Amino acid sequence: MTRAALPLSRKLVELTRRPGARGSGGGPVPSDPALKLGYLKQVDILAPLSAEERAWVAANTAMVTCERGRVFYTPDEPGEVVFLLKHGRVSLFRLTPDGRKLVVAMLDAGTCFGEMGLLGQKMYGCYAEAATECLICVMSRADLQALVRRNPEVGLRLLDVVGGRLQQREAEMEALAFRGVPARLAELLLQEADAFGTVTGQSHQDLAERLGTYRETVSQVLGRFRAERLVAVEPKRIRLLDPAGLQAYAEG
Repeated sequence: MTRAALPLSRKLVELTRRPGARGSGGGPVPSDPALKLGYLKQVDILAPLSAEERAWVAANTAMVTCERGRVFYTPDEPGEVVFLLKHGRVSLFRLTPDGRKLVVAMLDAGTCFGEMGLLGQKMYGCYAEAATECLICVMSRADLQALVRRNPEVGLRLLDVVGGRLQQREAEMEALAFRGVPARLAELLLQEADAFGTVTGQSHQDLAERLGTYRETVSQVLGRFRAERLVAVEPKRIRLLDPAGLQAYAEG
């Protein structure tokens, strides 16, 4: 095994041995090559690949599943490993000096993340946690470099991903510095609501971690929104009763 392959090998062993993480044969990890290729087609950065190049990626990467709440990447891990998110949602977070969790990004299926030094992409002390059950593809730095050499358009798409993420982070930092919790919470609820105006799967603590504040503060603001008939707070969900009113808060 080459030196470049060692970090990837360690990561795969770690993921498949941890409770709640399943390797090939232990869960819904596609062993059928056609099914695996189908998942790869859903990753935006791989869209430019030919069928032959996509088959190469399938042969040189491994897929694993992680249950919700599983932290599968920590800042002290050596080497560069890239994750392609096929299914589910991933939370990237940091720990504040007082031990609170601050979510810096929520990633949806079809994107990539991890240590990618060749593109200037770093995790910068972040942890990666499965916000829902996830299916992820693990790729080594050497394999990513080989893929970019085979198809430079993949590198351009990766740069777009990195640039977009930096812009999003700058906007979030600006909001944290200049906008109050009510405005940021209203905007977050509008972003997270489904087509029926319902936010599910987000506890008060989850929302607080997304906003960089305390759970008690989120509960107080939600209480204000409820009193103003902007939302209905129910077990395991929040219904948006007045999206226009929330939008006014978000813009105020």
